Amino acid sequence: MTRPDIHRRVQPPPHGQVGYLQLPALDVARSAAFYQAVFGWSVGLGHGSFEAPAMIGQWTTDLKPASSAGPVLWICADELWPTLDKVVGNGGTGRGRPQLDNGERWLVEVDDPAGNRIGIVVLARTARSQTMIAVREVEASSRWYQELLGLRSDHGGPEYERLLADGDLVLQLHDIGTEHHHGPVADPGGAVGNGVLLWFGDVSDFDGVAARAEQLKTTVVRPPHRNPSNRVNDRRHAAALPDVRSADSGAASRATPRGNQRRRRRGSPRTATPRRASQGPRNCRGSAALNTPKSPGTVAPIDANAPTSARQRGRSWISFAYIP
Repeated sequence: MTRPDIHRRVQPPPHGQVGYLQLPALDVARSAAFYQAVFGWSVGLGHGSFEAPAMIGQWTTDLKPASSAGPVLWICADELWPTLDKVVGNGGTGRGRPQLDNGERWLVEVDDPAGNRIGIVVLARTARSQTMIAVREVEASSRWYQELLGLRSDHGGPEYERLLADGDLVLQLHDIGTEHHHGPVADPGGAVGNGVLLWFGDVSDFDGVAARAEQLKTTVVRPPHRNPSNRVNDRRHAAALPDVRSADSGAASRATPRGNQRRRRRGSPRTATPRRASQGPRNCRGSAALNTPKSPGTVAPIDANAPTSARQRGRSWISFAYIP
């Protein structure tokens, strides 16, 4: 049996590296919950200890919190506004608006639950799409997307939802009748989602998604098929109509300006048509269009081979893609 080398020396940390951090706290459990929720630190309540990236430390009630004097600890975060929401939601307090530092990073100071002043650093990014659709049943629609595509809720509630994929925001759901600070998201009386395609790429479990769609009693409008314009023969893609409880009950989109809706004659179809599965990106695999089970007030499933006018009424489309 090989014996461990008990004389092997552990590589010491670089000279000058911060090796341990003590944070003043009034209530260790409350401070631990704050840093765990906001920054993802691992905590050990038995000793009031924590482990952060490249750092270990401990909360202590022997030191007085510092709100306006002493060193300021600056902590990196992935996203600005979601992090600030977590700060406030977990007992912290904001200390002014974020400031852009040389166009490279956002800096903002906050107080933790004990009153310690800390700073948050977030890398400044270029604009990214954060698609929002208006629905009449936010929670039902959220469950559908979570079960079908494995997305994770980052908000919850009957009025608004954020859905994440691997930690990234990919879809927002907003109650069609709730205005909040920004006013109406969509016209409740307007046609729903015409011309909109919600495309979910890089789906590794393509066949599993198709199977779950069947388990959710979703109507498949187009079964999985290959994209004829794709030069890579082993790739397929899937186009899907979204859950009908939010689509017809109903998922709406502001992709068409509301002014255009007013000018359109009542009952006349719009000129734009939904993007069909065969028109999807080239780097994807197989095709299917989906609808959730009919419920009171929902529209009948749409046949993808039906005339354009039949496919124009009342849905935004989703698609999911697999890239091998």
